[in-house]
Amino acid sequence: MNSYEDESHFKELLYESVKTQWEKFHYYRTICKKKGFKLEDLKKIIDNEEYYQLPSVVATAFKKSKGLIRDLNDLSMDGKFQVSSSTSGDPSYIYTSPIESDRVLNNYRLTFGIKDVSKALAFSPSIKILSAISRKSGYLGKKSTTRMKYALDAANMHYRRIIFTVDINLLLTIPSLLFKGRPILKKTSLREVITCLKESEDLNERISIGGIVLLLAPYLDQMKEGQFSFNDKLQVVLSGGGYSGAKGTIKGNRIIKKDLVNNISSIFGMERKYLSTNIKDIYGFTECPSTHEGYWSDELEDFKFKTWRDSRAYVVDPETEKPLKHGEGLLKFITPYTDGNPSACNVSLLQLDLATIVNMQDDYRVTEFSYIKRLQTSSVEGCAYKAEAISNK
Repeated sequence: MNSYEDESHFKELLYESVKTQWEKFHYYRTICKKKGFKLEDLKKIIDNEEYYQLPSVVATAFKKSKGLIRDLNDLSMDGKFQVSSSTSGDPSYIYTSPIESDRVLNNYRLTFGIKDVSKALAFSPSIKILSAISRKSGYLGKKSTTRMKYALDAANMHYRRIIFTVDINLLLTIPSLLFKGRPILKKTSLREVITCLKESEDLNERISIGGIVLLLAPYLDQMKEGQFSFNDKLQVVLSGGGYSGAKGTIKGNRIIKKDLVNNISSIFGMERKYLSTNIKDIYGFTECPSTHEGYWSDELEDFKFKTWRDSRAYVVDPETEKPLKHGEGLLKFITPYTDGNPSACNVSLLQLDLATIVNMQDDYRVTEFSYIKRLQTSSVEGCAYKAEAISNK
């Protein structure tokens, strides 16, 4: 049994992580004290498996613009920053120890790596590009790695061959760097993508495609219904969001998930019975090591996500942060550190994403959720958001 699925071990590791976080971060102690909690109260919460009561740090507090990076990260440890892959200019920085880096990498290996599939077509920037961005993201004298690079490194460990649709044009980049100081990118043509897919179809081999939906969708728009006959030979793994039409500096039309899945089904010749097993989205974010898998559900007309085994998840009221039994609320994740020694103040994290409960246990623990969307925070003045301001005083 996985250690995170063993509740007694989970509790031990969680208390060790919370206790160490309490001792390391004045920021977290302030949040707890404002809510009337002492360390012994946190232990009782964990002993009673009422993890939803643990005070949380709001995910946006880790953004560089908040100026809290030194308050939220233990830079005295060995490690490097994880940096959110968004190119919006306001990334999150999560200082990550080597053992937690390995954990993030392994989580992505489990979600991106498909059994018995050795070839992947990735609609994403290449590892070379993400490596360059990672080097430029260093901060406070520490090295950093973008969260997306963890995913690509994990995929590279699994697949024998990966074709990236966005890469560096080495021939043109060398003179460009000399005279303009910037690289030149090349984008895989539609013909090259079709050739790659036809090659796998002719060989009757299984292939995984996926990546950022805003990079995938334009290719699908140029393909025809019935162009391929993969059926269950095709695995689709999406990640990074972007359904709203905006992901960092990548822009595009708003993507209707149902239409996207229907296009994939019709273009690649996939029977509907395989949509719930062969098309999935991954919900992961820099502030938490977990990578939640969501397979397509015709009933929901959306992806149905399962809470990752490392975490305990709740859907909470945005105003009170109390757990809900049904409906829509904010996602709250409780995730202990692998060694119980937090390198960042993110053991209990409130994400500013809304989700709807699909299945839950009697103790409020959410096992399945769907309809993830970003919360518009401008009108919200609830306790969950005030905690960040309070702790910064």
